[in-house]
Amino acid sequence: MRITVLLYGLIGLALAGCSNPTQDPAQLGPTPRLTEIRFDSAFFAMDSLHFESDLAKLVQQYPQFSEDYFNRILMLSPQKESKKILAFYKAYLPIYQATTKIQASKKASPEIASAFKRFHYYFPTYTLPKQFIYFIGPLETYGNVVTKDGLAIGLQLYMGAESSWYYSEQINTIYPTYISRHFAPEYIVVNSVQNILNDYDPLALNGKQLIEQMVEIGKRQYILSRCLPNASDTLLLGYTSNQLKAIEDNKGDIWTFLSSQNRLFSVDPSLTAAILVEAPYNDYFGEDIPGNVGKYIGYTIVKSWMNQQDVKSKNDLNRLLKTPAKTIFDQADIDF
Repeated sequence: MRITVLLYGLIGLALAGCSNPTQDPAQLGPTPRLTEIRFDSAFFAMDSLHFESDLAKLVQQYPQFSEDYFNRILMLSPQKESKKILAFYKAYLPIYQATTKIQASKKASPEIASAFKRFHYYFPTYTLPKQFIYFIGPLETYGNVVTKDGLAIGLQLYMGAESSWYYSEQINTIYPTYISRHFAPEYIVVNSVQNILNDYDPLALNGKQLIEQMVEIGKRQYILSRCLPNASDTLLLGYTSNQLKAIEDNKGDIWTFLSSQNRLFSVDPSLTAAILVEAPYNDYFGEDIPGNVGKYIGYTIVKSWMNQQDVKSKNDLNRLLKTPAKTIFDQADIDF
């Protein structure tokens, strides 16, 4: 199973393309053929009175994804643990019913198709998933993964930030509010693009200096913005509007702090964690600034560097990925 796990980290979103093809050449690319699979509906359509036979039929109908779903998501064997799977079925039926009322897939499916079209234009050698599969899994597990069978989307983690399911003592311990506020339908397409990008070019930060880590993260934020050109900065960055405003109001002071005492070139894990790991507030800059403020800094540096490039280079996002972070930092006309 080829799998890329989402690190939660991400309202309104529209994916209408730019009408000027010279400014937005990605719109000229081919539209990928994607098939929507409703494994969630098939699973909860099983009859609890004839569960074993219905379960066998389900596995036969979806052989590839069933292997991923039962063995790696539920971690239960459909041949040996049907009673435990039935218990999950009964426990999660209300969650499935809640997701059908929200109808997150109705908006997400065309948004994914549009974003994937743009991704394919920029990265034509990458084999996009041919289908996206909606499922319901445990609240503690995956919400968005790339598998051999396609892009799998766990709707249990897209019920809306106010969903009561996220506020039980157990789940709130795993996903505190600053994380679960991203569990809204509008994040499906963001998480999907992030996952296929990480599948195409896995993010490796270990051992890198703080500035390198910020720029590497900034590269991916920039690519995300090109695949979702009309998404708000709050959605792309995963910040609240108040957090984004606080960063913008204090970016000069933040940059002065980071660029002093050689901090930009530090490999101290405590410093990089304080600047890059999502948290409700920042240890250095106070409760109005989010923990992962470095994402904004890296994104800003990359945007500045890309704005300095010629038209051809601006559309070569592979070149962006391959350009060393230090080179981008050294060449960017930074104005904080």
